[in-house]
Amino acid sequence: MQLRDSSDAVTATGDAATAGLLLFYAAECALKERLLVRRGLRDSSGLEPTHDLRRIAKELRLPRHLGERLDRLRNCRLHPATRGSVTLADLHQAWRYGAKLDAADEKEAHEVLRILITWCERD
Repeated sequence: MQLRDSSDAVTATGDAATAGLLLFYAAECALKERLLVRRGLRDSSGLEPTHDLRRIAKELRLPRHLGERLDRLRNCRLHPATRGSVTLADLHQAWRYGAKLDAADEKEAHEVLRILITWCERD
C-alpha cells in the first residue's frame, strides 16, 4: 500500500505527524475499499462521507480484538494533557494542522492504524 510505504519513509525522518496523517488516510481508504467490495459498489458515491474509522470498522464487523483497540483509541490526548483530547474521527485534522499529541497516544494511534491496514490487506 503506497500511503503506508510513504508513512514508513516519513517515520524514519522523525515526523510523527506527517506519518500519522498518511497512515490515517491509508487506513481510511483501505477500510472504505473493503466496504465497497462487500457492498458490490463501484465507487464511493454510495458510501456515507465520513472519517470515522470506528463507524466504518463496525460496518465491516472487524474481529473483536480490532474493535477493542479502536475503542481504546476513542480519544487521543493532546500535549500537554491540559489542552484536552481529539477524537479518532478528527485525528487526521490534528495531524494536518500541527496539534501536538501525547507521545504514547500518538504511538498507539500509529500502531492501530497499521493493524487496520494489514487487516484490510488480508481480508
